[in-house]
Amino acid sequence: MNLQIESKTIQKPDTDIVKMRILFVSHDGGMAGAQQTLLTLLTTIDRSRFEPFLLVPYEGKLSHAVNEMGMPVFVRHMSHWVPGINSVSRNQRFSYFVILLKTLRARSWAITHLIENNQIDLVYTNTVTCIEGAVAAHMTHTPHIWHIHEPILGNSELIPLLPFCLYSFIINSFSKVVIFCSNSLAKSYPLFTKKTNIVYNGLSFPATFDKVYAHDAIAKRLGINPTQKIVAVVGALQPRKDHLTFLAAAHEIVKDNKDVVFIIVGAGSESYTNSIKEEIKSLGLASSVKLTGWWPEDRKNELLAGIDILVVSSEQESFGLTIIEALALETPVVSTRCGGPEEVVQEGVTGLLVKVKEPKELTKAVIHLLDNPQFARELGIAGRQDVLSRFSVEHYIAGIQEVIKKTISNK
Repeated sequence: MNLQIESKTIQKPDTDIVKMRILFVSHDGGMAGAQQTLLTLLTTIDRSRFEPFLLVPYEGKLSHAVNEMGMPVFVRHMSHWVPGINSVSRNQRFSYFVILLKTLRARSWAITHLIENNQIDLVYTNTVTCIEGAVAAHMTHTPHIWHIHEPILGNSELIPLLPFCLYSFIINSFSKVVIFCSNSLAKSYPLFTKKTNIVYNGLSFPATFDKVYAHDAIAKRLGINPTQKIVAVVGALQPRKDHLTFLAAAHEIVKDNKDVVFIIVGAGSESYTNSIKEEIKSLGLASSVKLTGWWPEDRKNELLAGIDILVVSSEQESFGLTIIEALALETPVVSTRCGGPEEVVQEGVTGLLVKVKEPKELTKAVIHLLDNPQFARELGIAGRQDVLSRFSVEHYIAGIQEVIKKTISNK
């Protein structure tokens, strides 16, 4: 598959309706949560009004999917000014920062050429972790939107190289508008109050699924008794997901509920994965907890429909895409009060909310749903109705498009 990576000039069409040309900048070529929402946007954006271009630092699932839609995709080197914990060791931070600054101008110039050659009307940076798009937009006097999906402060997966106040000042200075996916996340960036727009993430939801069939399919895949209940955590294996609290709750639940199996779906670093395995062994949960790795993407709906309860045990979540995916399939959710999920889950109506790092509360909530299947069923049904009304792809796209349109018209 050949990506369109040449920065050749693409002339605007000579028509009565001039499309707004948007350069979307992704910090990553893969397909995590932020990239998934960006792909949803690029797939659904009104192509009669907007002409999207994608910039990625390397080829991956995101760039391949976008290229297959016939959109121009450019690959240019970018270095994260807020790097991840696995990319820079503690003793490398100073040298990394020095190189980051020395090469920033060259990296940004490469993007200015794309902006100028393709007559870009607006640059849209999709996460807080990369700055090159914002700098290039500033250099070419092009309006810039920063769509932030994650906090910097208190984020166990990121390594801030600058004081938070300086990050805030730069983001504010280089952006006409800042978009957040939840009010909770926006509150962690108080400097942007006048520029803040809240646009909740949205997805294209599937039709209802045969939950009995899905449950049996999961049981067969895992080699467990189909009469057993399945409680799952689904997502990347990362410290902020706090799988240890999930395991602590599982340890208490299996004491009186032998017909329950707990599954941890996802993958992560070798060190963190090993720490989860060690905790499972130390708690004597080897027969009750299964690490599945990533579930096949084409069977994800089957997974989320077939489990009995989705648990989110995280310390922090900006939104909670997996939550709305599960609720759309009528699966009840138990989540910690970790930010975004508090704006997604309606306590006692579409799910249950518990305190962060409180295994006893999590245990109590899960047992309550296991012991009251009719109540759990009611939560799931109400959950589907709620997410379809509040988090549809139509709501999401309309919100983003309106922000883009206003930003360009006010430049």
